[in-house]
Amino acid sequence: MRWDRVVAKYDAFGRKVGEDTLAGIGGTPQRGSSEPVARQAQPTPGAAPASASAPDPARQALTARLEGALSQVAAAQAATQQATTHSAAQRAIPLGRTRKRSSGCLMALVVPIVIAAITLGGGIALVNNSHMHAGHVTIGRVPQQSAPPTGAKSQRVPRGLERGSLVRAASFSAALKKLQQASIGRLTDLRLAPERIDATLLTPGGRLQSVQLSPGGALEKFGGPSGPGFDSNPTIPFARLNPAAPERLARRGAEELRDRTSQLQYLVPTFTSGQLTWAAYFPHSRYVLGDSAGRFQRRYP
Repeated sequence: MRWDRVVAKYDAFGRKVGEDTLAGIGGTPQRGSSEPVARQAQPTPGAAPASASAPDPARQALTARLEGALSQVAAAQAATQQATTHSAAQRAIPLGRTRKRSSGCLMALVVPIVIAAITLGGGIALVNNSHMHAGHVTIGRVPQQSAPPTGAKSQRVPRGLERGSLVRAASFSAALKKLQQASIGRLTDLRLAPERIDATLLTPGGRLQSVQLSPGGALEKFGGPSGPGFDSNPTIPFARLNPAAPERLARRGAEELRDRTSQLQYLVPTFTSGQLTWAAYFPHSRYVLGDSAGRFQRRYP
């Protein structure tokens, strides 16, 4: 046997010479095979694919459900966007309108408070002043001070015991006559200042009437009388008022306080237990007490 013939039947990879190694895989047919290669069938134009099948009912139902869910999501997004736009429009109110609304609310709160304060202030006709006198306390009520009459002539306001001052004996005597001749009622309170007299009178019907008198002027009423029910208020008899007492106490009080008579502010009479007392007030809460004739008794402080 010749070895060259045997070796020649195999190549370097151990394959037989002329053997088709792809014959078993379905590739190119072996050489020398007479079987023709089967060609793939070409699809006919316009014809449906062979793998196409009838519509699946389950798939159609799933598609419908997905479409419904998407529609709901779109509707929810539209509603959210509309609400956001509405809120933005409300926040876009001009600042001026906001301030006007705030001012309106503030006025609605302030106006009732102001009305209540005015009503309360109008009902207070007397101010109580406490005086220490000879070891006991006497209460002197000062009538409510009112503004000078609007029709009063513009003139220099007298001070202290200057000429024209109502504290001077002659001027105070004339003023007391005007109060009595007015026939309004009995005297309950009196505040005597150099430039003005403020008094409260009790009418026969039990009402209080505030009046004012300026130097050389007529008696002026301020507002109408109060309601009834003041019949029991204590009064000061006009006969117990000595016209010279205020001036006398004012002069002596200025000496005791080491002040000038021009610094006198006002005097107030108090009638308690049948005794009449005068109090003369000076700046810095200083005052002196005197009897019905204006004789000095003591000073404070």
